[in-house]
Amino acid sequence: MKYKKYNLLLLASLFFLGACDKELQQDDLQAIGDANAFETIEHVQLGVNGAYGGYTIQNAEIFKTSLVSDELKIGPDNGGSGALTFRYQYGSDGTTGGDVTADYGPYYTMIDQVNRVLPHVYTVTGGTQARKDQLQGSLLGLRAIAHFHLLRSFAKNYDPAGVGIAIVTTVNPTAKPARSTMGDVITQIEADLTAAKNLLPAPTLATFSDTVLNKLNIAAYQARIALYKGDYPAAIAFATEVISSNIRPLVTGAVYAGIWTDENAYSIPPPSNEVLFRTRLLNSTLLGGRFTAVGGTIFLSPSDKLYDAYGVGDIRRDIFIGTIGANRYVNKHFASSRGGRIVDIKAIRTSEIYLIRAEAYAKLATPNLSAGAADLNAVREKRITPYVAETFATSADLVAAVLQERFKELCFEASRIYDLKRNNLPVQRLASDASPEWQTLPANSHLFVFPIPRAAISANPNIVQNDDY
Repeated sequence: MKYKKYNLLLLASLFFLGACDKELQQDDLQAIGDANAFETIEHVQLGVNGAYGGYTIQNAEIFKTSLVSDELKIGPDNGGSGALTFRYQYGSDGTTGGDVTADYGPYYTMIDQVNRVLPHVYTVTGGTQARKDQLQGSLLGLRAIAHFHLLRSFAKNYDPAGVGIAIVTTVNPTAKPARSTMGDVITQIEADLTAAKNLLPAPTLATFSDTVLNKLNIAAYQARIALYKGDYPAAIAFATEVISSNIRPLVTGAVYAGIWTDENAYSIPPPSNEVLFRTRLLNSTLLGGRFTAVGGTIFLSPSDKLYDAYGVGDIRRDIFIGTIGANRYVNKHFASSRGGRIVDIKAIRTSEIYLIRAEAYAKLATPNLSAGAADLNAVREKRITPYVAETFATSADLVAAVLQERFKELCFEASRIYDLKRNNLPVQRLASDASPEWQTLPANSHLFVFPIPRAAISANPNIVQNDDY
């Protein structure tokens, strides 16, 4: 039975990345049979677990977004890993575009897994209503999150009438969906998140888990998405919901450092550590191994620009950046007690929520500079010793300070390139980090929007390619 369920993931990958006609025949899918695969609540649970497992594809998104931003430079032991992407020499083909298209198919595979399980949650035998509601809420939340990751990566800045991505809410292997408008995609994402939130439990300090979806971390994603679309009052409201719960308050010192080594992450409940949602990589180097090898080989180094951004007394510099001899390496995803480069993916954290609210306050029609500064200072006070709170005279000054703080706080977490993109800012690397040919990515460059994989367009002619690819 488990074999049937996880074959569904393979079939979804074939659908979105292209496959021979035989592999895509409806008869082959019926041989597996969704109805036969999901007969009890435990079968549904396995299907939901598979959808959660699909979110590990964040590792590829973190890798590609770090490469194209100003967070990294080519490491001393680099043998070509990520080099074309770092130099902005990528296209839609599998050779030059392997890094930047790697998450496209897997996010749709994750969506497909959700869509295959959803019809069976309330029809299978066993399970309480509360358990079924939680499973249903998890699936809807994961579908929304996957669609959002695709939208911000493979579409331009938010414009309700602009070209978005293909929305997929049902299972039909022969379908060839076109790209919907960005407004329609966001409407679907928001509807799924709202429905999920209504079904999922409200956690307490004692019951909160950062490895499953619940009302609190759904609110965190709602805040992130509201900021993305420019709905600043909503971003403030959702962020306030998370912050005022005080379930995952800001931390500092050894507790903050322990986030990145997964210290105590597997105790139930885990201690307060700012992590609102994580994806477990129990024995995998999928994330940490992107930057360094276990033997100390450094493929990619933190940029001098990032290192220099941390002032004296900022605990993040040594937590995020390590040194071997004269060379620096990414320490943020370096090791846990489970082994070198074996670290979980921290999908969303409380510090980001403070910075979302700070930016939203600054961008309101009537900016609230004091409230925005208070949120920014709250994060800085936990990271910098000694720290003197800062005030801001203009909205532009506060926004600039928030973006700089996001650069320092959220490095190597798939944030920086999207922050620059949605604020119409260029990537500007230092001369010590890159050769002149790829020091600057202009704010209007088509390369801020990643290409749809050529194989996906070959499989579905209704998917139009992004501009200039």
